Amino acid sequence: MSIPRRRRSSHPAIVGAVIAAVATVVAAAIPVVLELTRDPGGSGAASPVQGTPSTGQPQPTTPAAAIGTGPTPTPVSPAVTASPSPQADVVPLVEMPEVDDFEGWEQEPVVVAGKPHDSVLTASPCWLNDHYTVTFVVSRQFRVLEAAVGIADDSPGGGALRFTVLSDRKEVFTTTAGLGKVRPVKVDVSAATQVSLRVSTTNVNQCHGDSIGAWIAPRVRR
Repeated sequence: MSIPRRRRSSHPAIVGAVIAAVATVVAAAIPVVLELTRDPGGSGAASPVQGTPSTGQPQPTTPAAAIGTGPTPTPVSPAVTASPSPQADVVPLVEMPEVDDFEGWEQEPVVVAGKPHDSVLTASPCWLNDHYTVTFVVSRQFRVLEAAVGIADDSPGGGALRFTVLSDRKEVFTTTAGLGKVRPVKVDVSAATQVSLRVSTTNVNQCHGDSIGAWIAPRVRR
């Protein structure tokens, strides 16, 4: 005699566990389905930025140089041309090129007729009709030569000295001055390429007395 088998019913706790597991799986699958719905191609590309219309195409990337990451070009300053300095209207003669050497001449401050002078060319010639000459190149750039002449106050008495201006070795001016006297000099040198100054004796006593002839502030003017 066979004994019929009874069908065993599921335990309530086991059924509850199965339902909970199924719910967990379904809940996990919903975001995946939604994401696949948004991106049917499944490419995984990021969604477009909010506010930017989506065209379905990759957005162009701005080059690094365009956003300031590249080197900044250095502005080029315009070339500055130095303007030539204007020529002086009056130039001390001693600043012009000198032809002869200064043998026998001194450039020193002296006192003439009781007045001190800083810019002076002096010479002390000896013997009768002896002279010293100094020459400068002016290249026809100037109109006149200006100066004053006299004898240094510390010279002993011995008579006057002669003072001469030469233009290209030709005498164009001459005067004499004794102790305590000053004579002005103003000579046209516009045609001269060279200008010479000369101090000469007028008697034999000046050699022994060592008289000092002074060209005071000789200068050329345009």
